[in-house]
Amino acid sequence: MTRIDAYTHILTEHFFTELKETYGVGELSGSPDWLWDVDRRKEDMAEYGVDKQVITLALPTLWRGMDQEVALPIVREANDEIRRLADEHPDHFIPVGTIPFATEPYRAEFERCVTELNMAGAQIFSNVDGQPIDGADFEALYERAAGHGTPLWLHPQHHPWYPWVDDYMDHRLFGWPFDTTLALSRLVFSGIMDRHPDLTIVSHHGGGMVPFYGERIRMFYEQRQEYPDNYPDAQEWPDYSAPPVEFFQRFAADTATSGSGIAIDSARQFFDDGNVVFGTDYPFSPERGRRALRRTVEAIDALDLAESERAAIYGENLQGMLP
Repeated sequence: MTRIDAYTHILTEHFFTELKETYGVGELSGSPDWLWDVDRRKEDMAEYGVDKQVITLALPTLWRGMDQEVALPIVREANDEIRRLADEHPDHFIPVGTIPFATEPYRAEFERCVTELNMAGAQIFSNVDGQPIDGADFEALYERAAGHGTPLWLHPQHHPWYPWVDDYMDHRLFGWPFDTTLALSRLVFSGIMDRHPDLTIVSHHGGGMVPFYGERIRMFYEQRQEYPDNYPDAQEWPDYSAPPVEFFQRFAADTATSGSGIAIDSARQFFDDGNVVFGTDYPFSPERGRRALRRTVEAIDALDLAESERAAIYGENLQGMLP
């Protein structure tokens, strides 16, 4: 049974050094050498039966507030480094680029990732400096991704919120799944998922709050349709070709739920067949990723599934999404 970890994060020492010494990114501190310890990563993969990892660039908050013109060469270097890692370890890594913005230079970089660099897709973020990802620039990016048949990996991002949410790291603990949920909601209610039926979005952390609130999504839509006068200030919805909950069900979701079998089973029951993929968020957990990896495997193995269903989650679903 092939196991492909659909959502992991990595850095290279060269890129980290370039950030500090060439680009003068001063907010970085310490040495995240565990993020580029490829030998340990491969040992962990072997121990838990992971055949391949999809590798995405770590440091999502790097791009917050960065001038897009300044960011572009950094993005290009980051994507080159992810491609290099995959070339050096072709039996272990599947490369995914990073596209933090969606203006034309970044759409061109997306094209370079999927055509010249032959990457499996690109990582985008749930907001751009507090702005949603359903504007015209992003829709043009989605059109290109759908045309190429390449998935987009959606990672949460910090956003302006209450000034106290980082006191106990709530902005990461709860804020990130919440922001993922908002991003998926914007993609549905703006009509983007309706207009681009071939678009594949791989949502991190089990799809955020979406699976748990599937029936709330369904009922809230019906309530707004039945009593429109109760919501005079709400933005008018497009004329959808199907109930919005069906577009939510089209998203893909990984199993990066910190080993929660309940959360994984909720995602499995909500999202369409073939849309749940094995993912661990490696190496972000205690034991530098090993605990989440171990517990996610244990949780999937404990689900009451036919072996064909388990094989689909572990690898076949993702393989069906890749170009």
